[in-house]
Formats: sequence, C-alpha cells, structure tokens
Amino acid sequence: MDDFSVFTDAERTLFTALNRHGVRFMLVGLSAAVLQGADTATRDIAIWFEDLSDVRIDQSVREANGIWISGSFGMRPPQIGGDAVGDRLDVVTHMHGLGTFAEELPNTMEVTVDGVPLRVLGLRRIIASKRAAGRKKDLAVLPALEDALAGAEEPLNPRGH
Repeated sequence: MDDFSVFTDAERTLFTALNRHGVRFMLVGLSAAVLQGADTATRDIAIWFEDLSDVRIDQSVREANGIWISGSFGMRPPQIGGDAVGDRLDVVTHMHGLGTFAEELPNTMEVTVDGVPLRVLGLRRIIASKRAAGRKKDLAVLPALEDALAGAEEPLNPRGH
C-alpha cells in the first residue's frame, strides 16, 4: 500500500518551491482549518499571497509544471493551474472581515504537511472571516470550526486526569 499524502506531487513541489524562493503566503479557509483539526472537508486549497506581482510565484509554479495567471492584466482573478498542478489551488485576494496579509501574518502558525512547512491562518481568524462573509456555506461550517477551536484551547492536565 502506498503512503498517504495530503498533496499531489505537483502541489508538494509548488509549496516547496514557494518556500525555497522566499514567497510569503499562507493557507486560509477550510483547507487551513482542516490542517488544524476541524472536522470538515474541502476540495480546494486556498492560498493567500502577500504580493500577487511577485515574480517568484511564477517561477515556483513553473517548477511544478503549472501555469500562473497573475490576474494583473485583465478582469480574470489570479489562478494556478495546468495539467500537472490541477485545479484544487484557489488563490485568495482578500479575506472577508480580516486585515491585510501583513496584519494577519501574526495570526498564523506553522504546520508541516507532507514534509513541507506551511503557514496557516489560525482558527479564530478563519471563524471571523466566515462570519463576516455570511454566506450559507460559510455559516454552515461554523459549528465544526468552533468545536475545533474549543478543542485546541482546552488546557492539558499535566497529571493526565
């Protein structure tokens, strides 16, 4: 049986390249929440870049045999795609109800996934964003996110009681 992997090879290559090139990004939304133990599911991996004009994003995407569309030359939103990378990567340009990337960076934590260190937005901020967005699908996941947050904040009894 093969070892389980969260990411495809191309996704892992992309995240490794982004880190190596020093691109500042964080995972957000339900993908970040799942990595913090939320009992929910999502198909997409939501990525928030500090600077969409950073040429190192394109370099990293090319290393993963993908295509980077910065969205800076028209009405199309930024996208990462291509046959190798697939269509699970969702580039986020802002988070409802939250500050700028730089303002939210202190609200992240590092999580290692498939051997790749990643910054993920904390559950408290994901919940705030879902509430601010107010869409039915966002409100529907709040109980799972709040349960995960409560579980993460429970103090551990050092005596094991």
